[in-house]
Amino acid sequence: MDIFSILVSKTIVYAIPLLLGALAGMFSERSGIINIALEGIMVFGSLFGALFLTRGIMDSALAASHPQFVVFLAILVAGLSGGIYSLLLGFAAIKLKANQVISGTALNIFAPAFAILLAYSVISLGVSSIRLPRGIVMSPEIFGLEIANIPRWLYTMVFSSLYLTTPISIIILIISFITLYKTKFGLRLRACGEHPQAADSVGINVTRMRYTGVFISGILAGIGGLAFAMANGSNHEPDVLGYGFLALAVMIFGNWKPFKILFGALFFSLFKTIAVFAATLSFLPSFGLNKVDNLYKTLPYIITLIVLAFTSKKSRAPKAEGIPYDPGQR
Repeated sequence: MDIFSILVSKTIVYAIPLLLGALAGMFSERSGIINIALEGIMVFGSLFGALFLTRGIMDSALAASHPQFVVFLAILVAGLSGGIYSLLLGFAAIKLKANQVISGTALNIFAPAFAILLAYSVISLGVSSIRLPRGIVMSPEIFGLEIANIPRWLYTMVFSSLYLTTPISIIILIISFITLYKTKFGLRLRACGEHPQAADSVGINVTRMRYTGVFISGILAGIGGLAFAMANGSNHEPDVLGYGFLALAVMIFGNWKPFKILFGALFFSLFKTIAVFAATLSFLPSFGLNKVDNLYKTLPYIITLIVLAFTSKKSRAPKAEGIPYDPGQR
């Protein structure tokens, strides 16, 4: 029961950054901009959010009395930093009409180098690891529950790795669905990704909508980066270990739809969890290898390739994504 509870708990924790990253890519691509830069944006969000928690006010009186409020502020910092960084992609893709894949790749290359340099400067020379405080985990007392009254398996499953990013991500998921399918803004955003010339002909500012989609994408990816930092342990290196690219795979698997993306995030994170705990799961086959856990660490990426190979043909991307908008074309 304990190992099952741990697997469920960690699957949810690892799914949150994937969910946020995939939703981020969805908003950008629904507007018509391919956001290959998700990896770099998540690195930026994780860097500034983690630095805020460690070097900001986590040791202040406010943190002692209201630690989750400080975590909320860190989430805002991560989202804002990701949003600002994403505007570089927006400027290159929308204003300069540059190749969106190359622009995103350049931002992915720049982000980890900048993150390590800044971490060296802020923490200490030769050290880039950011130690996250223990107070970021949500305790049962927040919900009016006593630890002694909670069954051990339930405590392990729900509260052992419960961060504020989890309920916030659920709220973001619901808001994303409502925004995309139940509002005029969502209709206009989708129109800009499908047929921007038609959207422009009825008075929609395509440039503004695309900038907005990219900025929302940056905010969500930045929060996803901080969620990854929290999920990955107390010592965070300024990197997200390819989660931005996995988020793109989840987005494609989810066919650019919020709740399908949620299913995809849980599916992929299950294999990530198995990879992390492979050494302690006795029921997994060893294939005659001495260190089979190294093999299982490749499992999430192998599954990604297999799933995309079988599902990509059925995926329907927005028709105008990756195509610079030219008002003169009809």
